[in-house]
Amino acid sequence: MRADVDQIYRMFDLERTIRFSGQVHWEAETRETEAKPGELLLENVAAHTFQVASSVQLLAPHFKDVEKANAIELALLHDQLEVYTGDKDPVGEDGQGRHTHAFSQTMRDRKLNEEQAALERITSNLRPSMRSSYRELMEEVLSERKVDARFVKAVDKLQALAYVRLKKAGKFTPEHIAFTIRYSRLGVEKFPDLHDYFVMIFNDLMEDIRQSSHCDMDSFCDSVNRIVMDPASGTKCSPKRIALIGKSGSGKSTVANLLQLHCGTTRISTGSVCRKIAMQLFGNESKSSTQSIDDVLTQLDPSIFLNAALIDVNDRSSFCVDSLRFKSDLKIARDLDLVTIRVIAPDEIRFSRLERRGQVFDPRTDGLHRSEIDLDEEKVDFTIENMGDISDLESSVRNICMSQS
Repeated sequence: MRADVDQIYRMFDLERTIRFSGQVHWEAETRETEAKPGELLLENVAAHTFQVASSVQLLAPHFKDVEKANAIELALLHDQLEVYTGDKDPVGEDGQGRHTHAFSQTMRDRKLNEEQAALERITSNLRPSMRSSYRELMEEVLSERKVDARFVKAVDKLQALAYVRLKKAGKFTPEHIAFTIRYSRLGVEKFPDLHDYFVMIFNDLMEDIRQSSHCDMDSFCDSVNRIVMDPASGTKCSPKRIALIGKSGSGKSTVANLLQLHCGTTRISTGSVCRKIAMQLFGNESKSSTQSIDDVLTQLDPSIFLNAALIDVNDRSSFCVDSLRFKSDLKIARDLDLVTIRVIAPDEIRFSRLERRGQVFDPRTDGLHRSEIDLDEEKVDFTIENMGDISDLESSVRNICMSQS
């Protein structure tokens, strides 16, 4: 009984361990003594553990290979060793984690040795009947050999990204965003099927910056891209300028989000204006509505939507045009030396995607509109086949990004 009670006391040390405190990018938050109503203070490790376990409970049912009950138990345990090791700073003095466990193998090995010593210490204080099972679970967490542990470690990074987004509320520097992108990739690598969740939260974070900041977003993203693509030297990389081609439902939006994550590109939408007009005029965004608007406005300018989307783009920015639809669009892209990527997918997958997102699409009419077929025979620089596997799609995007570095 005494061992159990002492363990209960010991776990309160996790509430005394404050995450992010004193780290680069968190100087102002470290000085906070109390939060305003509705705002977050720097979270402690116990609160972080609860959030990770709750997220694991929420997300595990989506993945058939994850054993929910075991994953929740691992989540509850995964940071308990910090009672003795403390919360390790992944950012470091340079603000990019070059010399911390985040990206230095030497420091990762040192951290693991400290965790193994902490495991010995905490296990020796448990009641004897619990020691073996506790050690087995904690070794599973540390080794990450099994899928449940990799899932928990990925959710750990996802929860951190969500917290950073909510706490910072758009107040980011390019250096902080660059670190956040690279650090979040570690979570994606551990469990690729969570990629879309990382992208969604990151997109929310970038929208916060757009709404709260008065800076030039193109310049901001360009600064981020320079750091992400060449973190060791900080030297300028040539901008990545990409344009996507593909039929409705092929996955262009997903590829654009992946390019933002791996190439640092800003997504330029050619269809957003058209969809807004369709909603105002017809009360819907169906293909027949947007194509009707296409037919009228492209008589004024065959590439009116592309030209409108490119108005605020400067020569230094990295961007991805999310959809070229006409030969005139492709000519503009080639004149600008954009890398062209065609995204293809089987019809049944495309139609299923369109149906899931509630978009009315009749392949017998909408599918034969010139915006769907005008570029079918045109040559492109790369082709990505999207069969619905996000890890395969991400691998294809990553390979293209590496080829353009």
